[in-house]
Amino acid sequence: MEDHFDMLMGVILPYANFAIFLGLAIYFFRKPAAAAAKKRREQYSKLVAEATAARDAAVAKLDELKKREESLADELASIKAASHESAEQEAFKIVADAERLASHLRAEAGRIAAAEVAKARAELRKEIVDTVTASVKEKLVRELSVDTQLVLARKKIDELKHVGADS
Repeated sequence: MEDHFDMLMGVILPYANFAIFLGLAIYFFRKPAAAAAKKRREQYSKLVAEATAARDAAVAKLDELKKREESLADELASIKAASHESAEQEAFKIVADAERLASHLRAEAGRIAAAEVAKARAELRKEIVDTVTASVKEKLVRELSVDTQLVLARKKIDELKHVGADS
């Protein structure tokens, strides 16, 4: 029996103790382990849902950015065309303004030149009248008597004044 007792104590009892321990551990730890596993599964499901939502948001953002990139390229082309057209219009406007200014300056220069010519003619006439008057006075002083000189001088001066005023 000792043999039987040794076998019972050496082989069967440790396995029986282990089975009892395992049964008790399963009994006591089953609910907390199931709750921990359920909590872990919920966390995992939540993380998967968040990752899926983040992926969907990233894909939507990527699509939006691609569309925006395409629209920006089109917008850039239209802005370039508009600015080119605006620059051409501005250049035409500048050229037209410059031509109008040049025409105005030419007309103004012509008017100023005509005024200067008229002024020079008037001055020349006045100088001629003054010179002729002085010459006539000098000749009369040399050749005529004082009374005759005065009468003639007055007549000539009056005539020359009328000639200068008529011009």
